[in-house]
Formats: sequence, C-alpha cells, structure tokens
Amino acid sequence: MNPLFAVRDCLRAAGLASAAEIAAQVQVPADVAADMLDHWVRRGLAERLDPQGGACRSGTCARCGLCGAGAATAVLYRWRTAADAAPRAAAARAAVMLHPVSPAASR
Repeated sequence: MNPLFAVRDCLRAAGLASAAEIAAQVQVPADVAADMLDHWVRRGLAERLDPQGGACRSGTCARCGLCGAGAATAVLYRWRTAADAAPRAAAARAAVMLHPVSPAASR
C-alpha cells in the first residue's frame, strides 16, 4: 500500500495521534509521517491540534514557556469527520452561488 494512504488509514482508525505514533505503525521516519500528515491537513481532511488546547494565554502555542509546555510537546493530528466538513462545504457552496461563472467566461 502507498505510504501516504497508509498514514491516512492509520489516522482514520486512531482518530487522534502524533506523527511518531503514526510513523511507528506505518514504519516510516517520524518526519516523513509528519509531512504526509501535513498533506492531509492541507487537503482539509485532517487537522493539527495544539496539545495545550486553550491552556495557552495567547491561543496558539509559540513555546513561550508561560503555560509550562516544553518544546518536546508532541503535535497531535485528528482526522476530520463528515460533521467537521459540513460547515466548510456549505461555505464553499455559498461562495460559488455568490460568484457564478458565466458560460462565456468558461470558454
């Protein structure tokens, strides 16, 4: 099986995992697994999660040390479900309806 799809299937099955966990199951280096996971994030099918959640005062972890999180804190990935994608798909449909392409413009 293609390693990219093996990473996808592994994350789907786990629901939530780090790149190191996925790498161990798919048997690829952790940095390669992270790159493949980032591919799925760019496609909108997975998301990167800050392990601190809302604990960081800034809302995004910049590794400032204020919340006690060290640089070794693992980034987690979560496979998006159909329910996660529904609002995004509705927004995309609305954008298409607001800006229809005329037949003459598509030639």
